[in-house]
Amino acid sequence: MDARNLSRLGFRFEDFIQALFKRHGFTVEPILGGRDLGHDLIVRSGATLAIVEVKLYSSMTPASRNIAQSLENLERGRLNTGAMFGILATNSRLSPSQGSQLDRFPNLRVYDFDVLSALAASDPDLALELEDINRGALVFRGEDLPTAQAVATAPLIAELGVADAVSSDVPDEVPVAPPQTGAQLCADIHRVGKTVAKPFEKACEAAVRYLFKDELVAFDDQHRSHTTHNIFDLVARIASKEDFWQALITDFRARYVVFEFKNYDKKITQREIYTTEKYLYPVAMRGAAIIVSRHGADAGADQAMRGALRESG
Repeated sequence: MDARNLSRLGFRFEDFIQALFKRHGFTVEPILGGRDLGHDLIVRSGATLAIVEVKLYSSMTPASRNIAQSLENLERGRLNTGAMFGILATNSRLSPSQGSQLDRFPNLRVYDFDVLSALAASDPDLALELEDINRGALVFRGEDLPTAQAVATAPLIAELGVADAVSSDVPDEVPVAPPQTGAQLCADIHRVGKTVAKPFEKACEAAVRYLFKDELVAFDDQHRSHTTHNIFDLVARIASKEDFWQALITDFRARYVVFEFKNYDKKITQREIYTTEKYLYPVAMRGAAIIVSRHGADAGADQAMRGALRESG
């Protein structure tokens, strides 16, 4: 996985872990300073103190040596801080042999994918965020998004000194707010005035995320091109294994897809095609673009697209 994208997902995962603990009644303190202390967060409940190490892996089956090292560092950090518990929070799933390493560390706990999924189930936004993070992290290994296994989380929360702050108020079936429909998103786009750029970009971005939520991940808006001189509207990474998207990756060197949104009062011309073509960079696996235009493209733009395709081989 690209180091920059993995780092970005790692920060998102750490933010998710913070929000999850807060959701369950903890006070959360991020660790600042950049020193390797063996943990990333401190969580408190009354007099109970626990430290948390957050590990995002690009595979559901991380290497055993990585788990062993993380647990050793976590125990060292627990002893140094005087914390009652140390928690390894990870998006992966430990094997039985990896889980058995906890026998050496009676005060450590592992909150893996299954535990995190169970803790996030009471909050639709958190549940979706965990799914999106894992989808982005696992795509380069070609692994399917896992299905969470049922685990009992109440004892985990209770032993840390916090009653499950959400379970008593949550019914057996948690109501989930209905997602935006295509009709709603379409109406949002049509409500934007012509020639207004930024609102049109935002409305189109919401529609793109809705349309391609199962095919694209790691959306990034206002991304700067490799020359640093140009900024395109949106870029996303292909996660789908369907033939069309796989053809883009193999035939067009397009692991990433650029989106440009043109809210013009007439059809786009070859000028917009040539401008967008400058954003493509096959060496960085950014070899395809989709232009969204209110009025479509004129004949010159169509010829320019066909010409660009021929010239790029």
